[in-house]
Amino acid sequence: MQSQINAHLPALRTLVLVVDTGSFTEAGKKCGLTPSGVSKQLSRLEDVLGVRLFERTTRKVRPTLAGLELCLRVRPLFESFEDAARAVADQQERIEGRLRISAAPAYGRAVLIPALKALCETHPALRLELQLTGRRLDFVEDEIDLAIREGALVDSSLIARSLGVAHVGLYASAGYVKRRGAPRGLADLARHDVVTVPLANAGLGLHPDVRRLALVPRFQVDDLFAVAELAESGAGIAPLPDYLARARVERGSLHRLLPRTDVARFPIHAVYPSRRHLPRRVQAVVDALTVSA
Repeated sequence: MQSQINAHLPALRTLVLVVDTGSFTEAGKKCGLTPSGVSKQLSRLEDVLGVRLFERTTRKVRPTLAGLELCLRVRPLFESFEDAARAVADQQERIEGRLRISAAPAYGRAVLIPALKALCETHPALRLELQLTGRRLDFVEDEIDLAIREGALVDSSLIARSLGVAHVGLYASAGYVKRRGAPRGLADLARHDVVTVPLANAGLGLHPDVRRLALVPRFQVDDLFAVAELAESGAGIAPLPDYLARARVERGSLHRLLPRTDVARFPIHAVYPSRRHLPRRVQAVVDALTVSA
């Protein structure tokens, strides 16, 4: 009997609608059935239960005592379902809940965290967990919702939204330039102190002239913020992405050298598994990063 009732849940919902509207026609409009379809559905339910649920005439339909009793018992179930569905839909639309994001450390500190801080001030129910790492994390194994990827994308199954292109230029402090002079071309870098991350980490788009130089850096650090700080201290010339150098140039601690030359370029994307039923909190973060790009 239980399995038979489960198979007729749509009919139970139709029963409630007929009782509420007093009409097969109006109930059919709400559940996508013709009046005859409503009648057939309820007749099958009556056969399963072995009771008559409605008195039918050519002019109106009226529930029997059994039909009214059944309606009163099952209506709370459907109301609870509708309340739950509304709650889930509202949660999907509200910018709240936990969001796990992966990004490279430099982009995370320079761009992502300031954008997310502003977003959290506007949406206090939003909870963020950041993993700042140079590794490309797996969405399933590492349980992340959104990733910021720098460089070429290799997984075509993911949805990617462009956040622009990072331009890597050469930067140095005024003190270094005063002491050692400024390069007139990329070839001059061989006579300067260079501060950089390992060139293998520079990504695609490295200027061919830089590759040919086979530079031996004075300082090599696997952290772009440390590279920027060394350049600010006068330790040498540093190739830095514009998103990391911009604030330092504005406050005068670094100066762009060879301003018409990019030593590297690489795309930046916000990446997520699917655009279907995308949580509003993910969309809000992507929108915030697009504005700040």
